[in-house]
Amino acid sequence: MADYPGAIYSPRTKTNRSGVVYDAAKETVIFAEDISKDDAEVVAIETELGLNPKGEYADVAARLALLFPFNLFDKFIDLLNWQSLDGYAATVSAACTVTVAAATVSLYVEQTANKYAVVHTQAYYKFPLTATKLVTIEFQITYIDSIDSNNIWLAWGMPWSTPPDDLDDYVGFVIRNGVIYGHCSDDGAATETTTGVTLSTDFQRTRLRIVFNPTVDCKFYVNDVLKLTITTHLKAYDSGRIIIGQQTLVNTSRETSFGRVLIQKIY
Repeated sequence: MADYPGAIYSPRTKTNRSGVVYDAAKETVIFAEDISKDDAEVVAIETELGLNPKGEYADVAARLALLFPFNLFDKFIDLLNWQSLDGYAATVSAACTVTVAAATVSLYVEQTANKYAVVHTQAYYKFPLTATKLVTIEFQITYIDSIDSNNIWLAWGMPWSTPPDDLDDYVGFVIRNGVIYGHCSDDGAATETTTGVTLSTDFQRTRLRIVFNPTVDCKFYVNDVLKLTITTHLKAYDSGRIIIGQQTLVNTSRETSFGRVLIQKIY
């Protein structure tokens, strides 16, 4: 049988090891029960590790080797929950609201075109930006009542407009009429590319993650699946705020709720 972990990718293929030549004079008796047991073990491994346990690594051993030296003190980790608006700043149009409820923050936009609700951290996250020292930020959408004629921003950066303008300085997600885009903008220039994912309405747990490799690229994940990589107009500043915002483009109200935000910076 093919060597593990290669067996995971072709679990039902029985082949000789490299360099072994078939010789009819040499026989080995393999009972059907043994073959079935081997197959069952491979299925169990697939179930436990998934069909691609190596992920983006060369092999499973490389991935495990990277996980082994994990040390909390090599990283900055933060979790933004929504117990109150202490430490946050909310900027809203008239009759629009930002409401916190421990596990979620809800943005309500009144039924007038171009009204908005934006919330961001008051303090800046100041990170030394060095290639290979990744900044990972994950947002969650927990409820959305409509995906028509509205914009949503989930980002890290220093936008100077409210709501954020396309050319402001930030990296993150922009959702336009339910379609999720990855966005990188810096010094008045931007790259925005669709993830190919359109949101559904109602209650959900949609996880949107950026993995920012300073000066190199920014990867965009939807529910743990890599959807695109942007390599241009990467944010060059070493500090930024977490920004969440929504805007309606028509005379209809909009409400969206977001879960906790996870932040990790490798040093």
